[in-house]
Amino acid sequence: MLQLVAAGRGVAALPHWLVNEYADKMEIQAVRLGKAGVSKSIYLGLRDDDQDIDYIQAFVNQAELLD
Repeated sequence: MLQLVAAGRGVAALPHWLVNEYADKMEIQAVRLGKAGVSKSIYLGLRDDDQDIDYIQAFVNQAELLD
C-alpha cells in the first residue's frame, strides 16, 4: 500500500506512527483526516481454549497497557 502511495498511484488510511516510520524511506506524507483526525477502537477476538497460551496472553497484556 505504501509503495502505491509513494508511486502516486493511490492513497491509504493508516496510523500516523506507521507513516512516520516509512516517511524517511519513501516519498509519503501523513495528512490528517479532519480537524481532530480519526479516533478508533481495536478489538481482539480469540477462542476460549487459546486464552491461556503464553504468547497470546502476552499480546493481550501489552494491548491493555496501551489502553
